[in-house]
Amino acid sequence: MSEKGFLTRYIGAEFTKVEILTRAPNQRTKNPNAYVVIARAYKEETLPKPGSRPELALASASETLEELWLFPVAPEFCNLACTHCLYAASPLRKNPYRLTDTELAKIFAELASLGAAPHLLFTGGEPTLHPRLYALLDQVDQQGYSFQLHTNGTRIQAEEARHLASFAHLKKVQISLEGPSAELNDSVMGQGLYQRVLRAIAELRMHEVPVAIAVTPMESNQDSLPQIEQFAAEKGAELVQILLYDLGAATNNGLKPAVTTSPENDQINTTLMCDKGVAYSEGKYFACPVLVKDPDALLGDSLSEALSPQARQQVRQLRDTKAACAVCLKGSA
Repeated sequence: MSEKGFLTRYIGAEFTKVEILTRAPNQRTKNPNAYVVIARAYKEETLPKPGSRPELALASASETLEELWLFPVAPEFCNLACTHCLYAASPLRKNPYRLTDTELAKIFAELASLGAAPHLLFTGGEPTLHPRLYALLDQVDQQGYSFQLHTNGTRIQAEEARHLASFAHLKKVQISLEGPSAELNDSVMGQGLYQRVLRAIAELRMHEVPVAIAVTPMESNQDSLPQIEQFAAEKGAELVQILLYDLGAATNNGLKPAVTTSPENDQINTTLMCDKGVAYSEGKYFACPVLVKDPDALLGDSLSEALSPQARQQVRQLRDTKAACAVCLKGSA
């Protein structure tokens, strides 16, 4: 954006404060004076009112801990190597971590001691690579926690769909689809995967499992987003747009987010992932699922540590220093 455009868009819109978070040379032009800048702009009347939502805290965990993200396998362990993966996951990364029954029982005990019953989100990496994933989900279901599963869908067939349909507290299965055609989707996920994803969606819907189709708006698929939305509607599935972070494979492949213009009357969701929950990966708690490979985002070995006043202050500091946090603050997490 030009200097004139910046002033017109931000100052002209009567924002009361603008913070420059990152500044780097623009690699897409030969102009040595061109830079890519991530900025955060505030407008007093749009800021959340103090006290409008209770702050996530240990003392009020029973009310404020809404989500707990769980990684059954290490974030970088996956059967695919998607070009936009923020963990640069692939079959070549052989991290041996697997969530154990003992760990899960400890999590249940901590939640019970805090009187908290968050929604549990099982994600990855590819969670279905855990050899006992469905046994773990059985335990979650028996405990009465609402939960969902995030997967690339390539390992879900009729038997897995039937098992997922048996869970009383499963809210949805979220499956990635990055284009309305094999050519576009497989350029991101890998050759031949489009049809496997479609079969997984069909099996889940046949067994009446609620499905969310997750798409990451990028330059490569931005013109096809209406088609993906239509496809989701035809399948009776929710459509979820995932933010593109300048991390992992996306950085390595130079991917850019879709260029979109939000209507002025759009309501921005100001509840960030780190405002309503924490992530558990490889035996430790982190500020959010995006930063589980970042040591700066490590909050502790226990849920109590992750919700302590010191940890919550650490999260607030991350928002002022991490480019990934700027992406969440700009969009809707």
